[in-house]
Amino acid sequence: MSIGYIGLGDMGGALASRLQSQRQISVYDKNESAVAALIAQGAAASESVAEMGRTCTTVFLCLPTSQHVRSVIFDDGGLAETLAPGSLIIDQTSGDPEATRAIAKDLESRQIMLVDAPVSGGAPAALAGTISIMLGADDHAVGRAVEVLESISPVITHIGGIGAGHTIKLINNLLSCSQRWLSLEALAIATKNGIDPEAALKVLVAGGGRNAYLEQQASKILAGDRDRGFSLGLAHKDLKLACALGAASGVPTFFGSLSRELYQTGIALLGRDSHVETVASVVERLADVELTSSHSGTKG
Repeated sequence: MSIGYIGLGDMGGALASRLQSQRQISVYDKNESAVAALIAQGAAASESVAEMGRTCTTVFLCLPTSQHVRSVIFDDGGLAETLAPGSLIIDQTSGDPEATRAIAKDLESRQIMLVDAPVSGGAPAALAGTISIMLGADDHAVGRAVEVLESISPVITHIGGIGAGHTIKLINNLLSCSQRWLSLEALAIATKNGIDPEAALKVLVAGGGRNAYLEQQASKILAGDRDRGFSLGLAHKDLKLACALGAASGVPTFFGSLSRELYQTGIALLGRDSHVETVASVVERLADVELTSSHSGTKG
């Protein structure tokens, strides 16, 4: 089985790096430095998407949106032109479930299988081989997908058919983005009332209000480590998709819609390309407070 990986951003690069540590792969990205980093680890470089399709039977994608996925597959010089019948595309994008199902349907006539396998846990977990993989695949494709996905992580859950992986990924991001903002607000209230944010965090992590963000990320925020993670624009994209999914399913998304608008506020203040953790700066600005382990109280 020859394997390729397209999309070497923060997450895709980490996933491809882990995959390369277990198997020989080919990579493609418009970012030459990202490609060079994988070549240094032993990966081969494909000169184009079409070349990867000619030389690989399994191709991973990790791209910003499902629109990018469709473009890479179906545009001139795309994978659909050169992949052989029986090939497998594994989409690790945080994508739109409906778009994913439509792409899979359009690939059927070419006898090319597509599964969705987004992840959760962050780049460090990807590199460590412990990241959670959410697999959406028809039954006939599960075994083949799992066989190669296990080279990234054994933590694989087959959620359901095509699009199910992207559905649960949106739900996961709805929760995680909402927890991020609410947790930062809680720390801002504590700090504004004279409680050292580090002490507040220690108490909150031990209490009933604890969540994954407080346990794993908040200490980094207090230490000033905010320029990391995916972009505010991508976070907002996932929140929009999650709320649209709720609406299409007849499920009200009161908190989800609020989170979507809060992240839109972050974009208005900081720009779409700012890292998602910079929302801490937005909370600080709105609350007139500094969330650092060495400072307590309002800005002065």
